[in-house]
Amino acid sequence: MKVTTTNARTILPDLVKRAEQGETIEFTTYGSTKAVLISSERYERLSRNMHKSN
Repeated sequence: MKVTTTNARTILPDLVKRAEQGETIEFTTYGSTKAVLISSERYERLSRNMHKSN
């Protein structure tokens, strides 16, 4: 899901719930992705994989 940073301010709790359920949330400014919200579980998995490959 892509959401503007302006819109995200008003629906952040919903976005966090969606990320917890496995959805990737992209924050955009002027149509360009600036940040991504993922669940902490997914973040931990990605972090472990990055450390293994280094």
